[in-house]
Amino acid sequence: MELRKEFVIPLNESKLPLFAETIGYNPNQEKIVRPDGYPYFHWIQTVRGTGSITYQNKKISLPANNGVLFLPHTSHSYEQNTKDKQDWETYYLTFDGLLINEVLTNLTLFKSAFFQWEIGTPLTSFIEEALRQSQTKSDIFSIRTSTIVYEFLLILNKYGKLQEDSTSKSNLFRIDSLITLMIKNISNPSFGLDEMAANMSISKRHLNELFRKTYNVTPYTFLINLRIQEAKKCLLGSKEITIKQITYDVGFRSPSHFIATFHKMVGVSPEQYRQLN
Repeated sequence: MELRKEFVIPLNESKLPLFAETIGYNPNQEKIVRPDGYPYFHWIQTVRGTGSITYQNKKISLPANNGVLFLPHTSHSYEQNTKDKQDWETYYLTFDGLLINEVLTNLTLFKSAFFQWEIGTPLTSFIEEALRQSQTKSDIFSIRTSTIVYEFLLILNKYGKLQEDSTSKSNLFRIDSLITLMIKNISNPSFGLDEMAANMSISKRHLNELFRKTYNVTPYTFLINLRIQEAKKCLLGSKEITIKQITYDVGFRSPSHFIATFHKMVGVSPEQYRQLN
């Protein structure tokens, strides 16, 4: 298979729930160093050979049937493992979208993490098959690539085995429990960082550090994102419900604060979002 790199940013990317930025195959992966990370979600997996990945202050080996998912702006680097004389061949996929945070959260994939899977599962050949399909299909609005991202994430969730040390697993379990509590308190404007830290019996500083290490965002930012995602559902679910009612249903204290936050995160006002969709 020849070197392939598809730039597939859609013309209407700001309106799509999911979209692929690039998808490709590299028969001889070069060294990459990104101190500030990549602006989109970034997946890379080994086809043949072995890679060496550095992120979150740890270095891991990436043989065949192993891959890494990086959250946006996560510092990382990778190169061929010097002990392996075979060329390091890789598949990669970069993606984003309006609903990507919600999708990844629901699939418990919202984290930079290392995965492995059994030989012969769909993860092994999914990107190759997607590349072959792109040779025969023209899609100016990249609707197909939106589907590709969703299918890929479902397959990763089903077949990918998350590789973590015992400390990471313990932290993830605690944070997942906190996210469940966030969802239960989505309409409670008094639920904030103080309540989160108290629930986990740790300091607010420790909570921020733990959350950043796992999800690359603060717990407060994560909570606001959950509220905005819920607001989107309300806006599209009924034309009758008012902006004021949605404000209180998703935990904001005033419509002005809700509208300003929504516009900052989504790029349009709540009413414009409703009309566009």
